[in-house]
Amino acid sequence: MGMSEAAWNHEVHFPLRCLALRNRSKGAFQRLVNVKSCSSASIIPDYRIRFAPDKKIDFCVYLDPHHDPNDTNIASTVDAVRAHLPGLSINPTDDLSLLSNPIAIPIETKRPGEGLDTANLQVATFLTAHLTLLQRLLDAGASVPVQDGEKAPSVDDLGFLPGLIVQGNTWNFIAASRQDSRIVIWSETSLGSTGDIFGIYQIVASLQLLRQWIGTTYWPWLRRVTQRAATAAQLRDGPAG
Repeated sequence: MGMSEAAWNHEVHFPLRCLALRNRSKGAFQRLVNVKSCSSASIIPDYRIRFAPDKKIDFCVYLDPHHDPNDTNIASTVDAVRAHLPGLSINPTDDLSLLSNPIAIPIETKRPGEGLDTANLQVATFLTAHLTLLQRLLDAGASVPVQDGEKAPSVDDLGFLPGLIVQGNTWNFIAASRQDSRIVIWSETSLGSTGDIFGIYQIVASLQLLRQWIGTTYWPWLRRVTQRAATAAQLRDGPAG
């Protein structure tokens, strides 16, 4: 229990996330859904709430569009859209390793008994910035007509954006949702503890449910929103040459 935060991350947290989230039939970096360290990722000022502190996160679950089996062109579409976004990033952070890899879940870690309020603030600040980015993407593609029987996408379609806070053995779920013009943060829901085998199974099962949500809800929605933003840019700018 006396290990440093870095030791907890290296010895316990990161291996468990990899076990639950990485598709073991693929190479380590050949997956649509993956996890990485991003402790230097700052929020781009355009997405930060006024007077809010510049909070960072330790890890994130992210998407690599190059490995989407359903759309071989989506990676280039993401690049075209992020060229018009602050920091040239498809995320609310301009971390170089994440410019073209959309973040799905921010993760903050703390040692046992340390900084839970700070961790809640860090993840809540990031989720709020993330919702602001998603609304910007929606606005960018708002001029594109929808097909008959369809409706234009909305952040409300997602229901919530998830985040994770890991404090020592305990894994907590946090979420942000939009209600009218307000952003509501939901926190303090325990997913399990690495202190016993049953708790580890609970955590792995919860992470795999979140991975399923990413693949069936979040990424299809974000892919459509990104495609609409790219189409709007093409219509606005006209054909090249």
